[in-house]
Amino acid sequence: MTLFATMQYSEYSSILQEGCDVAYQIAEQARKVGHDPKNFVEIPQAHDLADRTQKLLNFLDGRNTAQQIRDLTKSLDGNRELVAIEIANIVSAESYLYSQINPCVDCNGKGFKLMGEWKKDDCVTCSGKGYSLTFEGLLNKKTDEILKEFDEIDKFDDESRLAMSIYHGVCAGLAVLTEGILVAPLEGVVSSRIVINEDSTKAICVNYAGPIRSAGGTGQALSVLIADILRRRFKLSKSKLTYGEVERYKEEVSFYGRGLQYRPSNHQIEILTKNCPVYIDGEGVGNEVTGQRDLPRVPTNKSREGAILVICEGLVLKAPKILKYTNALGLEGWDWLNEFVQDSNDDLEEIKPNEKFVADILAGRPIFGLPMATGSFRLRYGRSRLGGLATTSIHPATMKALDGFAIIGTQLKYERPGKATVVTPCTDIDGPYIQFKDGSARRINAMNELPEGSSTDVNWPIEKIWDLGDILIPVGEFIENNHPLIASPYVKEWHSQLVYRENLEYPKSFLEACKQSKSNQLPMCPEFVAHFNDISPDELLEVYRNLYPSVCGSYILINDSILELIYRLNIDVIKSNGRYILDGDNASTLINTLMDGKKYKGDLSNFSNGLDLINDICDYEIKPKVTYRIGARMGKPEGSKLREMKPAIHVMFPLGFNIGAQRKVEDALLHNDSIDIGIRYDEINEVETFQGVVDGHNTKFLRVEKVSVPLLELLNDAKKITGCYKRLPLKGVKGLTSAEKLPENLAKGILRYQNDISVFRDGTIRFDMVDITMTHFKPSEIGLSVSKAKQLGYDVNDENEVVELYPQDIVIPKNCVDKLIKTTKYLDGLLDKLYGLEPFYNCETQEDLIGHLMMGLAPHTSGAILCRIVGVADIKGHYGHPFFHASKRRNCDGDIDSVLFLLDGLINFSRSYLATTRGGQMDAPLILTTKINPAEIDKEALNIDINTEYPVEFYEITQNLIASKEALNYGIRTVETVLGTEEQYRGFGYTHETDDCSEGPKNNPYNTLESMKQKTNAQFALGEVLHSVDNKIQSSKLIDRHLIRDMRGNLRAFGQQKVRCTKCATSYRRPPITGNCNTVIDSKTDPFTKREVDVVCPGNLILTVSKGSVNKYGGLIKELVERYGCDEYTEELQRLARDWVNQTFYDKDEKLQQTLW
Repeated sequence: MTLFATMQYSEYSSILQEGCDVAYQIAEQARKVGHDPKNFVEIPQAHDLADRTQKLLNFLDGRNTAQQIRDLTKSLDGNRELVAIEIANIVSAESYLYSQINPCVDCNGKGFKLMGEWKKDDCVTCSGKGYSLTFEGLLNKKTDEILKEFDEIDKFDDESRLAMSIYHGVCAGLAVLTEGILVAPLEGVVSSRIVINEDSTKAICVNYAGPIRSAGGTGQALSVLIADILRRRFKLSKSKLTYGEVERYKEEVSFYGRGLQYRPSNHQIEILTKNCPVYIDGEGVGNEVTGQRDLPRVPTNKSREGAILVICEGLVLKAPKILKYTNALGLEGWDWLNEFVQDSNDDLEEIKPNEKFVADILAGRPIFGLPMATGSFRLRYGRSRLGGLATTSIHPATMKALDGFAIIGTQLKYERPGKATVVTPCTDIDGPYIQFKDGSARRINAMNELPEGSSTDVNWPIEKIWDLGDILIPVGEFIENNHPLIASPYVKEWHSQLVYRENLEYPKSFLEACKQSKSNQLPMCPEFVAHFNDISPDELLEVYRNLYPSVCGSYILINDSILELIYRLNIDVIKSNGRYILDGDNASTLINTLMDGKKYKGDLSNFSNGLDLINDICDYEIKPKVTYRIGARMGKPEGSKLREMKPAIHVMFPLGFNIGAQRKVEDALLHNDSIDIGIRYDEINEVETFQGVVDGHNTKFLRVEKVSVPLLELLNDAKKITGCYKRLPLKGVKGLTSAEKLPENLAKGILRYQNDISVFRDGTIRFDMVDITMTHFKPSEIGLSVSKAKQLGYDVNDENEVVELYPQDIVIPKNCVDKLIKTTKYLDGLLDKLYGLEPFYNCETQEDLIGHLMMGLAPHTSGAILCRIVGVADIKGHYGHPFFHASKRRNCDGDIDSVLFLLDGLINFSRSYLATTRGGQMDAPLILTTKINPAEIDKEALNIDINTEYPVEFYEITQNLIASKEALNYGIRTVETVLGTEEQYRGFGYTHETDDCSEGPKNNPYNTLESMKQKTNAQFALGEVLHSVDNKIQSSKLIDRHLIRDMRGNLRAFGQQKVRCTKCATSYRRPPITGNCNTVIDSKTDPFTKREVDVVCPGNLILTVSKGSVNKYGGLIKELVERYGCDEYTEELQRLARDWVNQTFYDKDEKLQQTLW
């Protein structure tokens, strides 16, 4: 089905831009009042990738980079990788030729400032470099002139300028590769430097940090390629590693083996590190290495996480992509990567069960189907209006049959074509086939056909779930994951096209279908076919021999001995007067061939399954109703909630480290401790202050100093502003982690407390929600009236009409509505009481939220995406267009992102609140993208299929194992095929309908059950009724992969634990010699000596890891083994683990203690 959005995207984006501009005007007025760190809004707008890239990287200020990117994108036909390489060349040339390096005024060229009496921290102004850059005359320079001037340089003598220029080029290229939204160019690439090889030649070294992970393998690998291209331009030699440096990499890889997507062998590490032309270095984090320490060219003895990520997940896994570009560019010296390129023909071998998705099973998260197990989800090609971008669909009745362990927004780890998916409802596919305890069985295609309750209930009427029904997987998922197309079952949408081609109507009865099949040589209509290929030929003959027509001939009786075979065929069974009777349309083919089947005397060895046999018996073709089964298990649970720090706080105001665990502002008044706070200089009034803005102008940061702030005065001023004079349990922070240590206005904290909300570390109020795809909606299902829909630009006349969703519109979860309304009340109170402006939101009901603008933000990015609320759904997540999610560099495989009100971000966010630690700029709205360009978002969105139906030719080619991209030659259309046209925004089709986007169970037992034992019991109770699950296997995997590992980890932690003070929470690696806490919490004057003496904390010291935490799963493991069993390996493993615990805690005088279970 295709339903066009009613406006052109340009009109729609203009409406959003107008609303955004209004918010910016209000925020600018509020900021000028002077109650924030700066007197201006700190989130610049960006309209495209070029704009984002230039505004993301400070060193691009004063350049023409944005326009250069636009020109390159046009000249290179949008090839982003080539654009990245070319912009890296331009930026590095500009930096070398025209950068003016000036000593930083704030730190006098030192690169650091004193943070208190002893601590040094990087200077904020120069980011610790000790200098600032200016680029004079660049705006008047043409790109060709710059590159020509650079090419004329014979020798590059200034090494520091050379290294800086390559660093700028790599960061700029990486920013283009990552859509100018990720934190990787800011914090993933730390620096570059010149290193000297043993033969005295010079090479380039690029220093990476952990946030490079956010760039993904492609970004990581191509950043090295860019560095190599720049190395050549700057006439540097290849890196030549010593023996010790190669061995060092081997040890570091071993540290991160389990945390890597791929761990190369030592031989592969040698090949890679010895041949890579760029020296890959990284910041030292984590454990120190035991061998190859104090190497001359390695500045740290700690393992280098960033370097290991680039080597293992970048260069190794993305070797084919690097070779593609080295070959295209004619770059020599990369042939060694062929060692890491697998033969593409391997993908087209026989499809076999894939165990990977069950490798890391967790307690309380059940397996729904073992790999390719009979009874697991049945593959069905198609896309619902809630599918695509890693989102797949199952029937709402299946969700309920699975006890609610898989509901809307729940992550499934599944067998193929990818690694994970989020499920949504689709009512146009088959639900589960269920046997009830009275022996009856039927296909369930409506939630209300299933009783309330769960498999743990004593009176639960379900005996067995023989088939989970369909899982609707878009062909785009196979294309994105480069998974071969596997055989499609014969389904209604395939048969209907064959029927229509013959100018016939879709059959309404078996007789009509039979007539069509014989006269037009069509396969039998799938509604009348059972799962014949799930049983053997012998079993099918056994079925024929044990079916008997009734005396009146109106129904078929079933002998009790073949009931299980009937269930495996998924044929409906009814029980009447103690007898079992065949029922349902899909019994028709079996009944039609019953007499011939009873008389069959042929050779069964020629048939591989029952389908082959019945095709030999009947005089029409029967295609398989089921082909491939998709195994799956529960991954991360769904979720949507207000994001709260631990503990939740109301205001970013430091109270000192002696305040206690509750961190109440009123308690801090009693202590009046000195706190670390930023001292600033008011140049107009020539006085020092700790406020960011004074009398409307910004102040200048000087230093961090431990001072006593007038807390009582500030609190009274805040109470006066808010009109709240009573004592409040207002909570602040112990200390600020930002460089400038600038506190937030206490009035904001009071207003947050009054509205029962808390603040995030950057001053905003965030709501975390699972990402879920939606391309079309009905106004009625999201609480959107027809009149309101028209106001938003949707031309609808009926609330049940299906309409296409605009790319930046979102549907928010119902369970967050109350907190969202409270947030708007807080913002209105802020505008009114603190800034003296008119309230903006005036929200009282759910409907009032519709139409307001928000920002969407992924935790690994540094840029937000403008979005608009259009409705509310009763789900635990948020629906959004695939373009919206992809613009955040996300898909919908279980990712959780945040949204915040636009005005909240513009007024309350400040870079001054961000931590100085590595990764401090992640998950921060440093830039706001106001318009989405499909050519500039994550490329996964381009593989979303937009057909209204899959052609017959597609279904036919799937019967032969072929590459998934071949589908594009057989009528499958994806977003990429319409890129650059108006169809890239509107006119998307989908193949299967959904009655209601909120249909399905509302709560997951994983979130509602209190204890892990209850969750695990529910997990195995479900396994008992699933034909696709063997609880012995589930028990073995759970014990081996989760419970034993947890026990061993806790046992190790017990032996390495710290001790903690019960009063002040100070922890000690080793207990103090006195046996008491020695933390100084106060000082007092000695009445005799009149000297100031320290007051030491009187708290008791306790162990941080107890026996109970080590052995918390001991009882559960024993219960699982006794009830469900396990394999021999797991049996021996759990026995050893039990012995380890008993030997560690052995005490002959100790009384038997009850375990946690």
